Amino acid sequence: MRTVTDRGPGFSLSTRTEHTHLITTLRGELDIASAPALRDQLLDLLHPATSRLILDLSAVSYADASGLAVLVGTARRAALLGGYLHLAAPAPAVTRILSLTGLHQQLEVFPTIQAAITSPPTDTRRLDSRGGTRRGIAGGPAHPLPASAHTGRAWRSADVGELRLAIAAVLMHADAWRDADPRRQFTPALQTLARAYASASHTALIQAAQSLLLMLARRPLTPSPAVAATASRLRHLLDPDPRSARS
Repeated sequence: MRTVTDRGPGFSLSTRTEHTHLITTLRGELDIASAPALRDQLLDLLHPATSRLILDLSAVSYADASGLAVLVGTARRAALLGGYLHLAAPAPAVTRILSLTGLHQQLEVFPTIQAAITSPPTDTRRLDSRGGTRRGIAGGPAHPLPASAHTGRAWRSADVGELRLAIAAVLMHADAWRDADPRRQFTPALQTLARAYASASHTALIQAAQSLLLMLARRPLTPSPAVAATASRLRHLLDPDPRSARS
C-alpha cells in the first residue's frame, strides 16, 4: 500500500490503494475555485483497472454546487470504466449541501470508509443525463421546460431537477467560463449561481440562471464550445430573451 499526496488551490488529497479500491482523502474546500484542479486530479486517478474510488470527505470544511458537480462527473466517469464512486464520512457541512441539492439521492454516500468499501454499487444509470429518459435531482423523469418559463410559473419537481442538471453542467465547466472571460466579468454571476444551487429556493435558482443568461446577451464571451453548450442548455429551459447572443 502506497500513499500519494497531491495539492490544488484550497485543497489537498492523498490516495492509497487497498485491494481493488482507491481510497482518496480530500482536505480543504470543495468550491468553484478548487473544482477545475480537483476534477482533473480525480479523473486522472480513474482507469479501467482502478475504477472503484472511495472518496473520504471527513476533512472537507466547505462545499458548493460547483465542487459537487465534480463528484457527479467523477461518478459518471467511474461508471463508464466499469467501476463506481462511493462518498464516505462526509462532514456535517458537506452532508447539508448534499441534502439541499438533492445529490444525496444521486451519489452513493456512506457513513464510514469501511461501509463504502463493502457496499455494492447501486444502479449507475441514475447519473445518466444524456438523452432518453432522464432523472432530475428531485427524482422522476425530467422534461424540458417551455421557452416562456419564468419565476412566476408553477414548476414541477422534475422541471426543477432538469434545471439543476443544466446548472450543474455550467458549474462543472466553470473553468471553461473563466477561460472565456479574461476580465472575470462573469465571476460574480457564477458565484451567485453556485450559491443559489446550494440553497433550497427554486426562485433564487431560476433568477440566478436568468441573470447569467441576460449578462451573456450583453457581454459575449470568447467563443468556447463548453460555454456555448452549457449556456444553450439553460436557454432551452428558461429563454429569458429570445435575442440572447450566442457565445
